[in-house]
Amino acid sequence: MAFNSASFFVFWFILYWFYLGFSQKPTARTWVLLLANIWFFTFLSGYAVFVLILSALLDFYLAKRIYSAKSDSAKTLLLSVSIAVNIGLILFFKHIYDWFGLGDVGIFHFIGVSFYAFRSLGYVFDVYFENNDTPETNAIRYLTYASYFPLILSGPIAPSEEFLNQLKKPLVITKSQLSKGSYLIALGVVKKFILGNYLAYNFVNRVFESWEFFTAMELFFASIIQTFYLYLDFSGYTDMVVGMSLLLGINILENFNFPFISQNITEYWKRWHISLSKWFNQNLYFPLSYQFRSLKKWGTSLSVFIVFIISGFWHGTSVNYWFWGMLHALAMVWDIFTGDVRSKIKTIIPKSMYRFVSIVLTFTFLVFSGIYFKANSFEIANGIILKIGTELDFSLITDWIKLYPWVLIITLIVAVFQFTLGGIYPKIEQKIESIHWIIFAFLMVIIIFIAYQFEKSSPLPFYYLKY
Repeated sequence: MAFNSASFFVFWFILYWFYLGFSQKPTARTWVLLLANIWFFTFLSGYAVFVLILSALLDFYLAKRIYSAKSDSAKTLLLSVSIAVNIGLILFFKHIYDWFGLGDVGIFHFIGVSFYAFRSLGYVFDVYFENNDTPETNAIRYLTYASYFPLILSGPIAPSEEFLNQLKKPLVITKSQLSKGSYLIALGVVKKFILGNYLAYNFVNRVFESWEFFTAMELFFASIIQTFYLYLDFSGYTDMVVGMSLLLGINILENFNFPFISQNITEYWKRWHISLSKWFNQNLYFPLSYQFRSLKKWGTSLSVFIVFIISGFWHGTSVNYWFWGMLHALAMVWDIFTGDVRSKIKTIIPKSMYRFVSIVLTFTFLVFSGIYFKANSFEIANGIILKIGTELDFSLITDWIKLYPWVLIITLIVAVFQFTLGGIYPKIEQKIESIHWIIFAFLMVIIIFIAYQFEKSSPLPFYYLKY
């Protein structure tokens, strides 16, 4: 059920009417949202809804037992059960299905299993590490958190305590929330369903799927543009999720912060998929770093490698995802060991020059590593890189521009916004929140209608939906 589909519009308006009707009754409002979550997930994944409910209730129970357990060994045992169950869900519904070609078996199709498992497991970690004051005592509230329909597809991985606390209070939706929510939904639709899908349909996907039939020049530009496409697709989805949540009176932290102006890969992961980075830092990287603290920088580097190998495996089990994770681990280890040298270089050359060169080098690395992320296999990624490296002829640029003028225009628009608005965007958002929400609501309806006309024949799913 795409967010720009007619069926989703009907679902949303029915939900919103009932939801607002119980604005001052948190318990009833939570029930309305839970039923909507279950219906939405059942529509996508069928009988897997029972797996979601049972596994969520198990984590709810385990967290309460962890909180009340008297010994550390008992707490660790209960946490281990949660880890085993949630990782088992990812392995069974995603990876084992891939290995044995069972992805189309309807009863076992669990959409968004990776994001669900990380959110539910994250809640148990929060209780275990005492990040939450107390565990949730109401099973309905927890089920609502675990199954929240905008996040069930592709995240973000919202902090559990903040989300659950919002369900306990009477609904308050301010005019600024309405304005920003409508704006973000409209922005997300433009990113994902208009700009992103145009790049995917008309260039990126066809080049990567049949790479051997395209020139090195086309592969070169496809490698660059797929980096922007992935951003448009995933950040567009996140914008819509954050916007819909604001209209529901639920604050969800934004997941992207102009990642392409990063000056190194460490900074990039503070700007890209922020919720996942925080999840890995809090639940994996920091505990590992503490265990390896005696090894100093080498211990930090080892922790980074473990995190990114697991991240690569989380995205997929094929070698190209593991290699992508290893590349990013190596880049972050480089940051760790060259920090002092880079600080000295900053004092020698102009800051603007250092910043420009750093951004270019970081983006180049993202394009290179992104080939392994986008390609269907490790061998295909190597073939694309080899062809670009040995056959690239820049004299064909004018021919490429003639063939793909709109692809170039869209890419340049995205690049200009990414590389120029990072510093002033918070001020732009403040202005947006002060504009009357009716203007953005009207704009949102128009943009969604336009996107629906573009997409009604063959809409693309979110790239991260498979995770």
